[in-house]
Amino acid sequence: MALCLAAAPAAQTSSAALFDEVWQTIHDAYYDPAFSGVNWDAVRDELRPKAAASTSLDRTHDVINEMLGRLHQSHFALLPAGGSASEFALGGEASVDIDIRPVFGRAIITRVTPGSPAEHAGLAMGQLIIGIDGQPLIPETSPLVNYRRAFARLHGALGSTASIDVLTPPPGARQKTVTVARTMEAGERIQFSNLPPMHVRVDERAVQTPSGKRAGVIGFNVWLAQVNEPVAKAIDAFRSADGLIFDLRGNPGGLAGMIVGMAGQILDEPALIGTMRTRQVPKLDFIANPRRSTLDGRSVTPYAGPVAILVDELTASASECFAGGLQDLGRVRVFGRTTMGAALPASTKRLSNGDVLEYVVGDFVTSKGRSLEGAGVVPDEIQPLSVAVLARGEDAPLQAALRWIDRQH
Repeated sequence: MALCLAAAPAAQTSSAALFDEVWQTIHDAYYDPAFSGVNWDAVRDELRPKAAASTSLDRTHDVINEMLGRLHQSHFALLPAGGSASEFALGGEASVDIDIRPVFGRAIITRVTPGSPAEHAGLAMGQLIIGIDGQPLIPETSPLVNYRRAFARLHGALGSTASIDVLTPPPGARQKTVTVARTMEAGERIQFSNLPPMHVRVDERAVQTPSGKRAGVIGFNVWLAQVNEPVAKAIDAFRSADGLIFDLRGNPGGLAGMIVGMAGQILDEPALIGTMRTRQVPKLDFIANPRRSTLDGRSVTPYAGPVAILVDELTASASECFAGGLQDLGRVRVFGRTTMGAALPASTKRLSNGDVLEYVVGDFVTSKGRSLEGAGVVPDEIQPLSVAVLARGEDAPLQAALRWIDRQH
């Protein structure tokens, strides 16, 4: 991880100095000395005068973000100190207990937590969110813009309420406004490195295939050390199951090194998942480490049955490396929708004015030499996002995975 510098008041760092600090950090750390064909010196020469002439910190941030965008890759971001004035900044840690995904330029509800205030208020799968707190979601060119806008507006202070305008799915489509209390997200609250606090959770459950076979579903929302033990226990509980399903939908990634241990839960021999390169380490192989004992010391063999992975457009980074690497090894079958294509190793650094910079430090390719950056992981079986299917309360990718498990026996 990057060294965390002590924060200083923003006013003590000039706009030009802040620009220089970001430019130099990337100059020294980016994995490709040729900067993927971008003339990094020329970018500095062009944009530094704009930063130096900035009359506000917000304008300086705009210039720095323009510089980061010149590399046209994921995992470059500037997180302003003390919170952001951006409309995409979260209004608080509490939120409405639903999952949403981008569709039709707006956001659709893909999950409502059973028994939650959201369910009691009348929110349901398949409803299209068209406005929050009196602010409409106007369809945009980028499908992620209104998703980010909606995600931010759903957040607020604990105990506050959100007023959500939704269109109910046909037949009988109509518009209605739902008022729902915001609650704290489930899971363990973690402060990791320089990033904002996050809630880490693991969900596991047993399900039946259409023919009545037993399968285990394990989902977790971020790759951090806190998920290791509960996931290992869940895998052990499903060791005799007819199939295993990792649900990585919405998982944005985390610690990439964790994928070798997780892969070792389902690979009986060491195998190359992928290779990372950085400026300092030209070749670092990610080799699965077979798990031959449980947390309580019992000897076991890695799970040998059929394994499926569920992904979608918000599956990113370490999740993509895990899914794509195992897909190329032929050990798993992937279901859902193409992933985000944001699969570059990155680090964070606290800048001298207190801002946090996220920046790329490496490249990753699978064992077949496949780059996932930009392209994402394309599922073996694609299930498009369907309003009608969601409105029936059905989980199409999960059902497809269960049918596939049936076919393996």
